[in-house]
Amino acid sequence: MNVPMAQKNQIIEYRLLVQPAYDETLKKNGILFLIETAKQFTNFSYVIDVNDTVEGTQVVWILRGLRAPSMNMPATGTAQFHKIYFDLPKTIQFTLVKKGKIKAETEFTTLKTSVRSTKTQSTFLKIYTDQNEFQTKRVDDIVMAEPKPDIVREPSPEKKQKTKKTKH
Repeated sequence: MNVPMAQKNQIIEYRLLVQPAYDETLKKNGILFLIETAKQFTNFSYVIDVNDTVEGTQVVWILRGLRAPSMNMPATGTAQFHKIYFDLPKTIQFTLVKKGKIKAETEFTTLKTSVRSTKTQSTFLKIYTDQNEFQTKRVDDIVMAEPKPDIVREPSPEKKQKTKKTKH
């Protein structure tokens, strides 16, 4: 996929993979949409909370924030959300809306074995239509989390005063 020059020089916040997929359970072809944060988290893994709607040729994702997954196992990595859509039109308009109603918009044309992205307008989203490229470019796109320093807190002034009062 050719990435527009303006998109190459900007810090991305999200990466989006769109590609044909096959659902083994339903025995049906669809289109996989997978979004992940460019930021990597060190202590917990998160799920991106997405409110999605499909109306005609419009697919709209509204990002509502991050939430902890249902499993309480600690993990590191990016926050993700994915969904397979079935029976979409051949050409769709995709809109991603993040906090502050800032939008990324693109048009996808689906073929039997591939997806093409055209007319992309985004300052925060990088789009991939090939899983191998999505995986290999992850190192370049991901912002590694910085280790957090250990914080030692002093007791509050009220506690200091209470400990000083002693009766003899």
